[in-house]
Amino acid sequence: MTARPGRLVAGVLAIGLALMMILLLDGLWAGVQERATTYEDHLGADLVVVAPGTESLFSDRSTLPAEVAGVVAAVPGVTGTSRARTMYTILELHGDKAAAAVVGFAPGGPGEPWDLAEGRAPADGEVAVDRLLSQEHGLALGDALPLMGRNLTVVGLTDDTAMFMTPLVFVTESTLTDVLGAAGTTGVVLVTTENPEATAERLRSQGLTVRTPAELAGAARELTTRIFGVPIRLMVAVAFAAGVLIVALVSYTVVAEHRRDLGVLKAIGAPAARLQFVTLTVTLGFSVVGGLVAVGLLAVARLAVTAWQPAFIVAVTPAALGRTAVAAAAMALLAAWVPARQVSRVDAATAFRSGS
Repeated sequence: MTARPGRLVAGVLAIGLALMMILLLDGLWAGVQERATTYEDHLGADLVVVAPGTESLFSDRSTLPAEVAGVVAAVPGVTGTSRARTMYTILELHGDKAAAAVVGFAPGGPGEPWDLAEGRAPADGEVAVDRLLSQEHGLALGDALPLMGRNLTVVGLTDDTAMFMTPLVFVTESTLTDVLGAAGTTGVVLVTTENPEATAERLRSQGLTVRTPAELAGAARELTTRIFGVPIRLMVAVAFAAGVLIVALVSYTVVAEHRRDLGVLKAIGAPAARLQFVTLTVTLGFSVVGGLVAVGLLAVARLAVTAWQPAFIVAVTPAALGRTAVAAAAMALLAAWVPARQVSRVDAATAFRSGS
């Protein structure tokens, strides 16, 4: 099988590139879903009291009377409450427009910036912005950020605080309430408790709508899937189909090119089962080497994607690795089985009469 090293290397690289493309696109989709729940994953609350009908923190504008926070705090089992607001907005930055998700938090409570790279958490009239947003639009500490007609001073830069294509911007809940002109209201009430299930039932008995962070994260993923899922998953499916077919084609070609060699082995006494075993073993090893090449290429591709578009992450999951490996191995073995069976049925004497 190693008589033609150039073809062997080309075949391994072809399998590696095919598998890398499958894993890269699958990882991009997993990264999109992971980014969709960035805020919910770092909420720091056990329960969230929202306005009726609210399923998602950002796409559904929840508005509650401010006194609801006091009602929630009085419910047995509640150990802490914190008012918060969330919303999407379009920022005007140096003549450009940028989509952002605004988080209004209560200082010292859940939902505040969880990873400050520079500066500090904002107080009233101040703002902390995601580092990706600051790099893209040239924002620095001390700059003014216009938010719905009001200039806020940038006092902090945050890391790992961007949803897919939408960085988070942090202000205090009272600042966001003033900007919206919504005195006497709040968005949601973040609740901490030692017994979420029992406390949620007590809150619902008060006529309040309660969501868990997991439910809110699920709604965010569902919304992202509705918006981006069809085109991205179609690309993943096409890449998967093309990739496994390339693996099958390369495997078939490698075995078919050595059909005469296998015929010689049969002529000197190798049984058909032995020929099939050798063929399938070599093919599987060929695919394994191609898989290792794919892992190396994927590492390089991830670095390239991050350098080109820092907002995109490639999240390679064990499920994706297993799914791709099983499909590639199955197609490679199936492709190798066909010429192997043909060789086992050929008269051994023909191996000496055929060309190379």
